[in-house]
Amino acid sequence: TLEEKCCGKLERIALPVFQPSTPDPAPASDQIQRLPSEGSGDAEKLKEPSTAQSHTPGDTSLSLALSLGQSTDSLGPYGDGDGAENQVQPKRPSLIDRQPSTVEYLPGMTHSACPKGLLPKFSSWSLLKLGSAKSYNCHTGLEQPSFLPGSSFLLPWDLVIRSRSEEDAGLMESLDGGSSSWPVPNKSLVGKRGSAGGLGRGRRRDDMARVFVGFEYEDSRGRRFISSGPDKIVKALGPGGAKDPATRVLNTDMPLYVPSPSQGRGLKPHFAQLARLFIVVPDTPLEITLNPQVQPGPPPCPIFHPEQTEVVLPPDGFWVLRFPYSYATERGPCFPPKENQPLSNYKVLRGILRATTANPVPQ
Repeated sequence: TLEEKCCGKLERIALPVFQPSTPDPAPASDQIQRLPSEGSGDAEKLKEPSTAQSHTPGDTSLSLALSLGQSTDSLGPYGDGDGAENQVQPKRPSLIDRQPSTVEYLPGMTHSACPKGLLPKFSSWSLLKLGSAKSYNCHTGLEQPSFLPGSSFLLPWDLVIRSRSEEDAGLMESLDGGSSSWPVPNKSLVGKRGSAGGLGRGRRRDDMARVFVGFEYEDSRGRRFISSGPDKIVKALGPGGAKDPATRVLNTDMPLYVPSPSQGRGLKPHFAQLARLFIVVPDTPLEITLNPQVQPGPPPCPIFHPEQTEVVLPPDGFWVLRFPYSYATERGPCFPPKENQPLSNYKVLRGILRATTANPVPQ
């Protein structure tokens, strides 16, 4: 297979998927919910058939959620961006939180309106390790085919790591995980790197770590490029790589589709779609947490995320996250934008990466 020839030997972080315990598992649906539940030890009492039959086809709820006593209201209407916040609310302890179903699988992809306890048969996301952090050369960029000239360079993300001799606890604010305090603005780092003198001599000393980040887009003709902002392509003409910091792409909602830089002769516009996210984590006491959230359409389109919402990328790694090519719920696919639809409704939510120090704060 192609995977065996290309990336089958690469280290990866496996995302959880449906693991059947019966020879013929079935997708969760109202029709299955009205049948006797065979082999499901966690199904307690099915709701009355009249309750399930009262839903319209467009309002189809999933059988496992109903069989475990969850109200269909818990699925909620597709929100306008608040769905991801609902995921962090306190969970009610139940069997569904502890063990995913091994009898019924999710017929679509995981998203903000899914009932908990259902997993798809396969993941539409992929997270691979291409090598160590040193395998990426910031002076040559990504040495892969089909990139536009000068657009294969990842963006630097400079972070402060507290040194062991540091006594000022306030400096740790840059890595507290709060959205208001990271990424560290580059202008606050001037004069600190590699210098023991200056204004900070004798009273503050910061150890620095440089992460590299790249949002890669690819159009229908296979042209690839890294973006340095919602409306900008990386363009590195000389040695030294990209000069733009990664703070802009990390602190804003990035578009899922952008106009292709090569439109061709036709009148119909061509789009490039967000295909991959590259992250280079240096060999330093630093952990990068990956939390992708994609809204592939205007409300009430749900927010899609991998089967594991937060993944920690350990130090010393060159990682690539492959985004799904298409997004679909149990009700059908989310179609790409048409000519008259604003691209701003199709986006990857800000906060996709979070940085924390891996070492405990010295007392």
